[in-house]
Amino acid sequence: LDSNFLFWSAIIITYITLMLLIILGLGGVFFGMAYLITEGNASMLLSGYNTMNSDDQKSFPLKEYLVDFKRFHQRFGAGFTALGLLLYVVNEDWLGYHLGITPLLAYLYFFWQTRKYSLVQSKNTKNQFWIGFTVQLTTLVVVVGLLVWSDKKNTLVWTDQSIEIEGPYGVVIPFETIESIALLNELPEISSRLHGYSTGSVAKGKFKGAQDVPYHLLLDKPYGKILQINCTGEDPVLLALDGIDEVALEKQLKARLRD
Repeated sequence: LDSNFLFWSAIIITYITLMLLIILGLGGVFFGMAYLITEGNASMLLSGYNTMNSDDQKSFPLKEYLVDFKRFHQRFGAGFTALGLLLYVVNEDWLGYHLGITPLLAYLYFFWQTRKYSLVQSKNTKNQFWIGFTVQLTTLVVVVGLLVWSDKKNTLVWTDQSIEIEGPYGVVIPFETIESIALLNELPEISSRLHGYSTGSVAKGKFKGAQDVPYHLLLDKPYGKILQINCTGEDPVLLALDGIDEVALEKQLKARLRD
């Protein structure tokens, strides 16, 4: 068999396996939560309950709450896994939204549905409920906002002195700082995301590669070619922008640098 075929087959199989492990792993954690919290360990493990004073704990309907808690996590764990597998097949970019947003939505719903257990308690537990609900709602709004902003397309603008990538995690690249340009057939090995956003074919922000090599990724489409721009004193920039022909861009940049 052709070595390139074997290489790409291994990459694809590894990627599919990793994504399935993430979906099944998170789903398993959520489902397992249904059986993790019991009456015996709630005073240590159940968030909110473990911070109540002894009087509030005694009056709290723990048995009834744990019935709802168990039912929610059983359904959510199974539903999260099923929806994750479906989105992975239908649209992998949507899977990123599912992994980031669905748990926040689900726990916000559960928190609100079980408010009856907190709001009938003391003033202290009522305050804890509203503080917790506000924090969860704010977190959801921030995460959705960041995902929507990060998913916006980047645009490339030429000036006399530089090229500017406008949009999420954009960068200005002065011509005088460019050391070298290369077209890549594949993305270098990426070990971790330092800060930024990645889902499906989209990856934007600061990432770390093999041997801790830093990269600035600006990928917003399924890529055949990736343009790598190495600049003095800056992380290598890897580009694959929607609406941009990376082969033509390489030729334009090299022509500009020769002037």
